[in-house]
Amino acid sequence: MLAILLILSACTGIAPVSEAHPPSEMDLSYDLENQTLTVTVTHVTIEPQSHRVYLVEVEKNGELYLDREYDEQPDNTFTDTYNVEAQVGDVLTVTAYCSLYGSVTKSLSVSGGEPDVRIGDVSGGIGVSVSIANIGDGDARTIDWSIEVQGGLLGRVNRSAGGTVDTLPGGSETTVRLGPIIGFGPFTITVRVDDVERSYRAFVVLFYTVMLPEVSIGLETVAEGFTAPVAMADPPDGETRFYVAEQDGVISVVENGEVLDEPFLDLSDRLVDLNQAYDERGLLGLAFHPRYPDDRRFYVYYSAPSDMEDMDHESVLAEYQVSDDPAKADPASERILLRIGEPEGNHNGGQLAFGPGGYLYVGVGDGGGAGDKHGDIGNGQNVSTLLGSVLRIDVDGDPYDIPADNPFVGVEGRDEIYAYGLRNPWRFSFDGATERLFLADVGQDKWEEVDIVEKGGNYGWRIMEGTHMYDAALADDLGINISELEMPINEYSHEVGRSITGGYVYRGSELPNLYGTYVFGDWSSSFVPPRGSLFYLEEREPGRWERFTLEPAEPFNRYLLGFGQDENNELYVLSSTSLGPAGTSGDMRRVVAP
Repeated sequence: MLAILLILSACTGIAPVSEAHPPSEMDLSYDLENQTLTVTVTHVTIEPQSHRVYLVEVEKNGELYLDREYDEQPDNTFTDTYNVEAQVGDVLTVTAYCSLYGSVTKSLSVSGGEPDVRIGDVSGGIGVSVSIANIGDGDARTIDWSIEVQGGLLGRVNRSAGGTVDTLPGGSETTVRLGPIIGFGPFTITVRVDDVERSYRAFVVLFYTVMLPEVSIGLETVAEGFTAPVAMADPPDGETRFYVAEQDGVISVVENGEVLDEPFLDLSDRLVDLNQAYDERGLLGLAFHPRYPDDRRFYVYYSAPSDMEDMDHESVLAEYQVSDDPAKADPASERILLRIGEPEGNHNGGQLAFGPGGYLYVGVGDGGGAGDKHGDIGNGQNVSTLLGSVLRIDVDGDPYDIPADNPFVGVEGRDEIYAYGLRNPWRFSFDGATERLFLADVGQDKWEEVDIVEKGGNYGWRIMEGTHMYDAALADDLGINISELEMPINEYSHEVGRSITGGYVYRGSELPNLYGTYVFGDWSSSFVPPRGSLFYLEEREPGRWERFTLEPAEPFNRYLLGFGQDENNELYVLSSTSLGPAGTSGDMRRVVAP
């Protein structure tokens, strides 16, 4: 019988059944944009015209969609492309039939768009387990991860593990692990997944790890109906009276949880015309004199029209007086201290805060646009301009005086500058206990950062974005050694949020677990819908800050616009559900125990 088969195969070109094989492998890929399915089959070919793929069937969601026959297969690998109209979630099943023997079948679920990789649950037990989830539609590839633990009694807990997840399909998750941890006492778990980093608290007893809960807070609504509340002041007068600056130019008064009908001051007629869909200009800063109410002056920072050539607008620092009625300012008392030309509409800074010595500190952005491309070196590294800096002035002068120990007094550079190399300082504050100045600087494409500002410090922009190189050539051109730049105490990527919002070091009594930590947040992880976030930094040892998430007891689906602090050092959150300075969804919420 075998001899007959061999003769037949020699005469007809038909391979013996014992030497015929089904297709060994099949790979499928789908291009959602072009609506094409590619099929690749690895096939052991004996005679190309006899032992080959001769039929391919494609099913969509269990129904036959198309079939195609083939007369030849030139080599061991069969590849063809088919036009298949499908959408995300459809299941495509392909069966390839061999001309002599058997078939192979494989399915894929259509995915599309971009991957979105997140850190999921982190759990203890015998070691630490971390779930990595891809909540996007597209497949994620080459995901680098690491788990690091530090702390314990006498700092003896110190282990790490890491690796790479080759592929994580959209809508799926995987788990990575760090093995048993031996020790005793509290420690910190730092998880990194690509550019995303989060820290967690845990406690180990011998070899068993117990996760400690993240700090949870409540957000109690104090007042609402604002347009876009961006700043709040509670001057040291012993009264429960808050002043809320809204981006559209109105400063409202909140007394006993009610917003007074009449505004404290309306600057809307002094502002540039704002784009209600989205704008970074407007009334951006408010601060009362530190000797208030004996000295009844207060200060505002707003965006005004400019007649200067090549300027979008000008940022105005102005002084006003409070009238005999503490709920009313004197609108005729304006005294302009400073005008700063702004070439673009974004990156305006605007924070005002009085610090040590009674001096006023002013945050100024880099002039806007992407990449700080104004002039040959940009504005952040140009100390001959006020843009991209924190200024320090004495408001008791005419129009102001320069503190004698400002870093550029007597040398090249603007005397007002206290620190520079900033992109868009969106909120800073002084810690009342240590007098350290904490500043949040909004990043460019990838990184948001928190800095502790020192006199004369260069904070790197546009040479650096956070701790990452952005324009190395500029450092060479200016002869700047990277080691001379001030680095942030913490940074996070745009996988976590898009625009950092600075807050305060908490020195209140409502939340003792937060005492001494720096509370801040992020405007939103997306433009639409609003997804603001709240964080805090804890200095676990001198110079080593770790970031943790603050979990509101109720969902916080809002744009985080700013923070406030009252006379008792309790914190407030300013937010809105409107992308631009429009509507009345803005409110002020007090941070309380959950």
